[in-house]
Amino acid sequence: MKRKASDGHADKMSGLGEARLWRLSPDGPLAEFVDCFWIHEGYGGAHAHERVLPTVTVDLVFSHHPDHGAAATLAGPRSECLDLDTSLPFTACGVHFKPGGALPFVSEPANELRNQIVNLDDIWGPLARRMEAQVWEARTPPERLRVLETALRLRMSHDRATHPAVSYAINVIESSHGARPIAEIAGRLGLSTRRFLDLFRGQVGISPKAFSRMRRFAAVLESIATTDDVDWTDVALSCGYFDQAHFNHDFRAFCGVSPSEYLRTRVSRTHLIVSK
Repeated sequence: MKRKASDGHADKMSGLGEARLWRLSPDGPLAEFVDCFWIHEGYGGAHAHERVLPTVTVDLVFSHHPDHGAAATLAGPRSECLDLDTSLPFTACGVHFKPGGALPFVSEPANELRNQIVNLDDIWGPLARRMEAQVWEARTPPERLRVLETALRLRMSHDRATHPAVSYAINVIESSHGARPIAEIAGRLGLSTRRFLDLFRGQVGISPKAFSRMRRFAAVLESIATTDDVDWTDVALSCGYFDQAHFNHDFRAFCGVSPSEYLRTRVSRTHLIVSK
């Protein structure tokens, strides 16, 4: 499925399986900060609970659940897993920001949002309520995506750009999958370690060290995304882990389960089935 964006370029969206999923990558100024707009229709129902793994990003989420009603929330970067009620199918849509990408849209420092889920109207006030009403009044997924896109363009502050040092550090950490030492990155920027840490935490929400750990672990999950036949020692070494013990420690810290249990219970790369 394709939709034509306002400036005439074409973006691809796909509906997958019984839980229909649409994604839209933005263009123009939003592309620097937003990874994608997304919609899930009819998600859940096959099991009661899922565990959502930690993320280094901020997410804007509108949800409509049969039991819990409608909600509009802003989820900060998380170093902890999140429990998701999937006992009944529900619809959700939102904005997945790039690391540090929420800065032009949210006035609060990102580190104050760490491991927090807050009501959007506490952050955006009346705009949040108008946006929520428009999301659920929209009749089709493309119309809902358009509501999200338009609201972000209106909310975007051109005075709140990512600091060049933070942008550089994010690019280095991501391209190296967290292998570059933080002191080396700070040294190349000509900043004291303290100044670099303060800048990074304020704009990304977590420390550069935590960001590196989570990006290294994300590389692990990406490397095994399409297979159930995994040589864990090879994966650990190829993704930069010093030894198996460090690898197992991070796996437990980020997933709450062992590597073999992750393979048995994963619904997607970042969602696991859990029993209550």
